[in-house]
Amino acid sequence: MMNAPAGIPLDQQRSSPTPRILVVDDEIYMRGLLVNALVHLGYVNIDTANDGAEAWESLHKATYCLVLTDHKMPRVTGLELIARMRSAGMPQPVILISGTMPTEELRRNPGLRVDALLPKPFTLAELSATIAKLPRTGRGPTLVNEIEFPRTGELAATPARGQMPSPRRILLVDDDRESRELAIELLTGYGYQVEAAEDGAAGWEALRSQDYDLVITDNRMPKMTGLELIEKLNLARMTVPVIMATGNLPTDEFARKPSLKPDGMLQKPFAGRDLLDTISKVLGAAGGTENAPETPPPKFF
Repeated sequence: MMNAPAGIPLDQQRSSPTPRILVVDDEIYMRGLLVNALVHLGYVNIDTANDGAEAWESLHKATYCLVLTDHKMPRVTGLELIARMRSAGMPQPVILISGTMPTEELRRNPGLRVDALLPKPFTLAELSATIAKLPRTGRGPTLVNEIEFPRTGELAATPARGQMPSPRRILLVDDDRESRELAIELLTGYGYQVEAAEDGAAGWEALRSQDYDLVITDNRMPKMTGLELIEKLNLARMTVPVIMATGNLPTDEFARKPSLKPDGMLQKPFAGRDLLDTISKVLGAAGGTENAPETPPPKFF
């Protein structure tokens, strides 16, 4: 469990109790995005938990006015966490955040009293509006939407979903399912539109039928390697920029055939921040910075 850094100087905070929020998500990128968003909205006391089991322990150590939780998590799911809370008489409002909402389970278990559902992806403005609509009386300690914080004006300037510039389209080519899912969650969270291919051959078929702003590819894959994919792009005179993200960068091949050298390279394992920075540099070099998502704070989650 960790506290987020204060987003507002202490002397600017209102004297009333500061709301304490618990963010629960097993994906490190998503936890970071949510913490950044809440700090951006003015909430300064935020704890995180890696999954429902860790959140359950946190709920016995501190008092929270709001819980934001994912659903599909190891050990204890979001719904199981909420069921434990309600069985223990914990009245805190809960926002369930998930890419796939368990609507049937919620229908069968109205006693879970989930206060709000927020499907992924969502915008910063939608997160703020969801918090603002939470019940104001009779539920838990000091309510998060009753605490007034100074605003910087940035939230009011956030464009509506329909006013956003078109997201950059990325093709992610990787035969490792877990790597694909992690990258997709990270990149969609930062506003990119991502399509995935499970090997180089599938990636090549996607490139022949669709236009992309960027390709991120592994190298060692069945049917067609990343190097072979780059070679096909060159032969077809496709100018889409390429980032190679792989466990063993083929530097000798790049030295022998400079034309195969991608626009960006990442050695696995790498941090999400490194991937985002590399994408920003490559798209910037390709003239794509005008539509690249701002970070931080993120606009989409």
